[in-house]
Amino acid sequence: MDIKPGLKAGSKIKFSGVGDQEEGGTQDMHFIVTEKPHGTLTRDGDNLITTIELDLKEALTGWKRTVTTIDGKQLNVSGAGPTQPGHEERFPNLGMPISKKPGERGDFIVRVKVNFPRSLTAAQKAKIKEALP
Repeated sequence: MDIKPGLKAGSKIKFSGVGDQEEGGTQDMHFIVTEKPHGTLTRDGDNLITTIELDLKEALTGWKRTVTTIDGKQLNVSGAGPTQPGHEERFPNLGMPISKKPGERGDFIVRVKVNFPRSLTAAQKAKIKEALP
C-alpha cells in the first residue's frame, strides 16, 4: 500500500474496486490513517517539535546539544546564555512533508525546557545573589 508522506491522522485513503464482491460489483476499501507516537518528536500540523532539557546553570551560562530530525539528520543547536524557558529554535523545511505540496515541508522546532533545582542551600543562595545583579 502506497501512503503519501506527511498525511495527517484521520486522513482517508480510498482504493476503488478492491473490496468484497457484492451485488452491483466490487466494493471500495477505505483506510483511515493513524499516527504512531515517536520517541522524541511530536507533530503540530506540518511541524515537528523536539524538546531539550537544560539545567539552570546551562540555561544561564550556555549549552550545546545535537538533535536528530525525522530523516536522521543531525543538527547542532546551542545557546550562549541566558536562555529563557520555552525558547524555540526553528529550522525551516525539516519538518513533516506536506502531502498536498510535493517538495515542501513544515519546520523542525527545538524547544527548550529549563529544569530548576528543587532546593538550594543557604550558601548556594548567597553565591547566586552575589553573582547576579
